[in-house]
Amino acid sequence: MSTEPRTAIVNVLVVQALEVDEPAWCTGEHPGAEFLPDLTHNGPEVSARFETRHGPVEYLTAWITQAPHGEMAPEPSPRVAVEFGGGAHSLTTDDVRAFTALTRAHLDVIDRLADEADRIREQTR
Repeated sequence: MSTEPRTAIVNVLVVQALEVDEPAWCTGEHPGAEFLPDLTHNGPEVSARFETRHGPVEYLTAWITQAPHGEMAPEPSPRVAVEFGGGAHSLTTDDVRAFTALTRAHLDVIDRLADEADRIREQTR
């Protein structure tokens, strides 16, 4: 039996406050960021707002986002987050441009539906 002191390696979780650089565009809110990979910088949200007789409806909410230590850190950063289809999606700038082009085209289709509804309404009078 050896009389030499023995050592062991133990993984220890050390929790302490960490000062990180904050981009100028970030709102400074970081809820739920307990570990560095959880840290996400988010800019102010912008939304389209449509007033209905039942109250306002906000849609297509978007903001600049960056997770400098997250899983997507090697991806181009910052990105643009856009809420649609029931969730928020982090998009590259090329993806945003493709999304907005498709949305513009779809809005033209919706306008044509309104025109068709007007024609149908006129025919039933």
